[in-house]
Amino acid sequence: MTTKEFVSLEKNLLTELPGFAIKGPLMFIPPAKRLLRGISFEGSSFDKTSFYVAMFVMPLCVPTSYLYFNFGNRVRRKEGADRWNMGGMPNVVTELGSALKLQAMPFLSRVESLLDFVDEARSSSGNHTPRAIAFALARAGQISQAVGVLDQLFSQLDLNVAWQRKIGDQSKALRAKLVTSPIEAQQQLEAWEIESVRNLGLEGFR
Repeated sequence: MTTKEFVSLEKNLLTELPGFAIKGPLMFIPPAKRLLRGISFEGSSFDKTSFYVAMFVMPLCVPTSYLYFNFGNRVRRKEGADRWNMGGMPNVVTELGSALKLQAMPFLSRVESLLDFVDEARSSSGNHTPRAIAFALARAGQISQAVGVLDQLFSQLDLNVAWQRKIGDQSKALRAKLVTSPIEAQQQLEAWEIESVRNLGLEGFR
């Protein structure tokens, strides 16, 4: 599946998902601010007409240069399969539209704020979960809670691993600002937010 094909499919799905914006193989609920709530389309290596669909939320104050689906799931067909096919499913738009209304919309609709995200993320056990929860709490102004989660995070990190060391350094810097200057901490979180939006090419949707 090409980006052009995904955009064509997404445009057909807009009748079922009013209010969504399209950016390449991504449909999302604007504005792209604080939280990104979206539906991502990705081609499959199985064949040229197969694809996967993921529903997800991510706090933009956690700096990123790519979409990730730690907080979400794949959208599945009635029989439970997670691979869709433009060639082998004559009613794919209708079936996918129904699946999105039944699976994606309830999920995306209940995560409208950073604190909603925190409630949702607490059920995730991924390695990046504590940082996402802490940064979201901090951005929502829950300073003491954010500091508490960061302190727990530090004890879980293996600083011999490069990506975990980077998370540790970033999180320690934020913790220091949360304690000494919450205003500076908010400025840092907003800067990361803007960076994430820019990296994802969503500047026009803030």
